[in-house]
Amino acid sequence: MQFQTQLKILGAKRFKDTVDGTLYDTTKLFVEVNLNDNNGNAVGSASSEMQWGTSDNFAKISALSFPFLALCDMEMVTNGKTTKTVINDLRPVTAAKPSAS
Repeated sequence: MQFQTQLKILGAKRFKDTVDGTLYDTTKLFVEVNLNDNNGNAVGSASSEMQWGTSDNFAKISALSFPFLALCDMEMVTNGKTTKTVINDLRPVTAAKPSAS
């Protein structure tokens, strides 16, 4: 299932290396998500890690000022047992405003 949403991108991390003979080439984004406050034990937001393709994607956003808002093309994928959401593409919208202290 594919969909589009706006996310606040808090940070990014790339990794490209061979570990035990296996090549890993990824960019992970850290996005703001709301905490589940249904039972009254949590408020606010936290950071969640999402995959965004190869390490090449890191260069597309590394010079931006973080955090920033982005329109993201996303997809839910599964291996038949677990489901995760990945980011297929993103387009920066505007710089996120710092929260008032």
